[in-house]
Amino acid sequence: MGSMLALNMCEHTGEKIAGYELDAAKGAAAKAKAEAEGFGGVFEAFSDVAAFVGALKAPRRIVLLVPAGKPVDACLASLRPLLAPGDCVMDGGNEWFENTERRAAAYAEAGIHYLGCGVSGGAEGARRGPSLMVGGPAAAWALMKPTLEKICATGPGGAPCLGYFGAGGAGNYVKMVHNGIEYGDMQLIGEAFALLTSTSVCAGDAARTSGACAAIFDAWNGGPLKSFLVEITGGILKKLDGDGAPLVDRVLDSCGSKGTGKWTVKEAAEQGVPAGTIAAALEARYLSSLKATRGALAAAAKPAAPAPARALAAATLENALLCAKICSYAQGLALLAAASESHGWAVNVPDVLACWQGGCIIRAALLVDFRAAFEASPGLENLLLAPPIAAMLEARVADWRAVVGLAVATGVPVPALSASLAYYDSLRSAVLPSASMIQAQRDCFGGHTYKRRDREGTCTTDWLH
Repeated sequence: MGSMLALNMCEHTGEKIAGYELDAAKGAAAKAKAEAEGFGGVFEAFSDVAAFVGALKAPRRIVLLVPAGKPVDACLASLRPLLAPGDCVMDGGNEWFENTERRAAAYAEAGIHYLGCGVSGGAEGARRGPSLMVGGPAAAWALMKPTLEKICATGPGGAPCLGYFGAGGAGNYVKMVHNGIEYGDMQLIGEAFALLTSTSVCAGDAARTSGACAAIFDAWNGGPLKSFLVEITGGILKKLDGDGAPLVDRVLDSCGSKGTGKWTVKEAAEQGVPAGTIAAALEARYLSSLKATRGALAAAAKPAAPAPARALAAATLENALLCAKICSYAQGLALLAAASESHGWAVNVPDVLACWQGGCIIRAALLVDFRAAFEASPGLENLLLAPPIAAMLEARVADWRAVVGLAVATGVPVPALSASLAYYDSLRSAVLPSASMIQAQRDCFGGHTYKRRDREGTCTTDWLH
C-alpha cells in the first residue's frame, strides 16, 4: 500500500515525493514502478532514513504505512532524532487508538505533530483514491489536509471521502469501527452464499452452483444491496481454477483475522453498546478455524431434516441480507457515537458516512439513505429509529424471519443473520421479560437490587423465603 499511495501522491499533488523502505530491493522496485508510470522525475526511493528525512522540505510531512504495533514504534524511534518542531508524522496503519494517543503525547513534548489516519480501500484504493479517517491535533490536520484532499476518493457529487474526527486516536477509532462493520458485512454475505448453495436448504438440484450464485450477486448489486463487497462477491464467484472448476469452492474454509474485529467487539463491551452482528462475525471466524473439531462432530452428527426440494428464492434472501446489513451498520454507528461522547471527540455520524461513500471496503448505496436519516434527525440515537429505515426493515422482516427459520430448521449456521434479527427484535420490544428475570436472579443470589416497573426506587427482596 505504501508504494501505491506514493504513486497516488505523485500523480495528484504536484509535489516531489520521497519514499523510505528498509529493504533496498523493494525501494528500487517502487522507483521502477514510478518510472514506468511516468513519475520517475518526481519520486525518489531511499533505504537510509537520514537521507530520506534530508530530502524533505520543512515542515516535513511523513506518512507511515507499516504494520501496527512494534514496527511503528521502531520506525518512529529511527525518525525522532531527525525531526524538528513543526514537522508532522501521520500513521496510516490499522493501529489501536490508544497507541496513537501515547505516541502523539510523546511527540508533542518535542513540538512535533502526530496524526492517526485510517486508510481504507486496500492497495487499489491507495493508488486510485482511498477513504481517509483522520484524528489528532488540529494544527497537524491543517498541515496535511491540502495533500489528503488531493489523493482521497470521492463520493456522490465529487465530495472528498476524507474526514477529521477530533483529537487523539479518533481517526483510528473510526477506521476500527469501519473494519468491525466490514466483518459483519462479509459474514452476512458468506452466509447468503452458504444458503444459496446448501443442499439442505435447497435439496437436490435446487441448490445453486457458484456460477448461478454469481448471477444472483450481480443482480443484487444493481439494487438496494449495491456495494463494493457484493460487487466483488459476484466477481469471485466467476473465477475458475485451471481445470474450469469454481475456485472459491476449493478455498479452505478457515478464516483469518488481524485484530480490528476483536478490537471493535472489545470496545463495544467497554462502551456498553450492543454489537451482536459484529461479535457473531468474529466468533464465526474463530469457529471456522476449528477445522478438525468441526470434522469430528460432522462425522458423528445426524443431519437435520432437509427442506422441501425447492430453491430458496433469491428475492427472499436479498431482503434478509439487506435487513441484517442495516443492523451491522447501526451497531457500528451507535458505537462511534458513544465513544465520541466518552472520549470528547468530534465524530459527526453524517461526516463518517460521507467519508465511507467512496474508496473504502464498506462503501454502499445504502450510505446515502443512512446519511440522510442522521441529517434529518441530528442526535438520532440509533439508525433503526429513523422512520425511512424502520419502514425499510418492516417491509422485509417477514422474509428475514423466513430465511433465519429455514436455516435453523435445516442446520445451516447463520450466526450473523440470526444476531442481526435478535438485535432488531430486542430493540423493538417495549418489554424484555428475559431482562426482568436476570435482574431478579442477580438480586436473589447477590443482593444487587432491582427497580420496579410500577413505581420509582431501588428494591431488594428475599426471593426464596
